Amino acid sequence: MKNIKLTVVAVICSLLAVVCSNPLPGDNQLTQTEKKEGWQLLFDGQTMNHWRRIYTGALPKVGWRVEDGCMIMEYFEGKESANGGDLVTVKEYGNFDFIFDFKITSGANSGIKYFVNESIGDPESGYGFGPEFQICDDSRIRGNLTGGKTAGLYELISSPDTKKMNPIGEWNTGRIVSENNHVEHWLNGELMLSYVLGSDHFNELVQKSKFKDVDGYAAQAKGNILIQDHGSVVYFKNLKIREL
Repeated sequence: MKNIKLTVVAVICSLLAVVCSNPLPGDNQLTQTEKKEGWQLLFDGQTMNHWRRIYTGALPKVGWRVEDGCMIMEYFEGKESANGGDLVTVKEYGNFDFIFDFKITSGANSGIKYFVNESIGDPESGYGFGPEFQICDDSRIRGNLTGGKTAGLYELISSPDTKKMNPIGEWNTGRIVSENNHVEHWLNGELMLSYVLGSDHFNELVQKSKFKDVDGYAAQAKGNILIQDHGSVVYFKNLKIREL
């Protein structure tokens, strides 16, 4: 009897593992309503054709992979070759509504940048510049780094301490809306912050940040959307965008 129970438990665990590793029904797909509204997928669950390594025309050979319907940024301690660099969209976007699901691991750090201009920055570094929707393990942020926690505008505007974020290992939904220089950050259906690009207030925030000497930073409300490689393991799925 004991062996039978152990076998049953093993079978159940195996089934759960399969369910947890496979994408959920509806992942990386658009409903008929979304299609009519003009939404487009930036990830189909199988390929990363809408993305490329920043400053190049190709995808990185290491550091990024697709598995179980997710785009995965992976990292191996001590192996520099695992650094795939930042990914940017093949297309540039100005007025848009961008929704994405993300899942972090312990200590993770990443972010979604937008209005990225490849004419600034160092191509050798693989690092792009643009306003950033921060994604990270909030517990790793120490001190009073402005915008350092998830959904914040990195270095410029912090997200509310009262935000509802699901724990490490669970999925969260981010959203960035840009329309006529008005930008919003959303997390799990709640507005986190908003600002007006190019306003006196925004420019003052930039001048107080580490980006004050980056010529061309956030100079225009159009550019590539970027997923940051910051040496952590982070999962992404259901990346979809609607141009406004």
